[in-house]
Amino acid sequence: MKKAIFILFVVSSLLLFACSANTSSESETSNGKGTDGNSLKIGVVLMSLNSEYWKLNMAGAKKAAEDLGVDIEILGPSEETLYEEQVKMVEDLVSSKINGLVVAASLPEAMSPALQNAHSANIPVVLVDANVNEFDERVTFIGTENYNAAFKGGEFISDQLDNGDKVLIVRGQMGAKVHDERTKGFQDALKDKKIKFTVQDAQSDRVKAVNIVENVLTAEPDIKAVFATSDEMALGSFKGLENKGGTKIPLIGFDGTPDGLQAVTEGKMVANIAQDPYQMGYLGVESAYKAIKGEVVKKRIDSGSEIYTKENVDERIKMINEYLNK
Repeated sequence: MKKAIFILFVVSSLLLFACSANTSSESETSNGKGTDGNSLKIGVVLMSLNSEYWKLNMAGAKKAAEDLGVDIEILGPSEETLYEEQVKMVEDLVSSKINGLVVAASLPEAMSPALQNAHSANIPVVLVDANVNEFDERVTFIGTENYNAAFKGGEFISDQLDNGDKVLIVRGQMGAKVHDERTKGFQDALKDKKIKFTVQDAQSDRVKAVNIVENVLTAEPDIKAVFATSDEMALGSFKGLENKGGTKIPLIGFDGTPDGLQAVTEGKMVANIAQDPYQMGYLGVESAYKAIKGEVVKKRIDSGSEIYTKENVDERIKMINEYLNK
């Protein structure tokens, strides 16, 4: 009888542990072609696994693993704000003696110590999407050249503007490097036109973008174009334009999210500057693999960007759907 109770207790404990281990994060394991039991294993830790942006990143990582014949474990918290949970995932992978790491850090300064531990354990670390400036030992940083991408957006809209026109830029938090680069790139592309820029901080929030556009158009009804430094703010900006009867004012978004690209097809945006998260994921795993093998990897890799308009957006949407098996 005692033996039966003991066995029941052990089984119950194991079940309880298994359930609790899966409540706070998401993970996916993908096997490459290696089947000898000695395959290299690369850990991929993303900001989240929920959004289509990160699902595209994940799809690229899986394809690279398949092409290279390596195993990967993809982890990410349920929300991008759960940076402590993300740090723990990296620490656990380091403890498991993973062969290589690909990390998109939600909060770079919080992630830095865990990355240093990985380096001390001779685990090559590749950073994607968000750089960690304090961690000089990274193999490479793979991400969008935000200044160059936004510059393309400024060049695109230039022909639709006259000298001295007013342009509204709805941007993410002041001081955030990504949004600083996107703002400056767009402005520099229009330098010769002596454009008068109104720059407003919407903190990457859709509702704040709505309010900003409404307020600016009330004070400056002669705004000739709007550029938002993320799709979330661009979608809010369109609502603000709509509320003020300004939907004929050209609007440009940045990110290339499915919602942003759909807005181009519907005529809500004249263009969208798209990043390439699929390529980030693929190049991340590929670069980690090369580093494990002792090959030289460039310290900075541009994952690419493209301007999508009504003329070419359907092609991009189709490609994304294929990546996501839709």
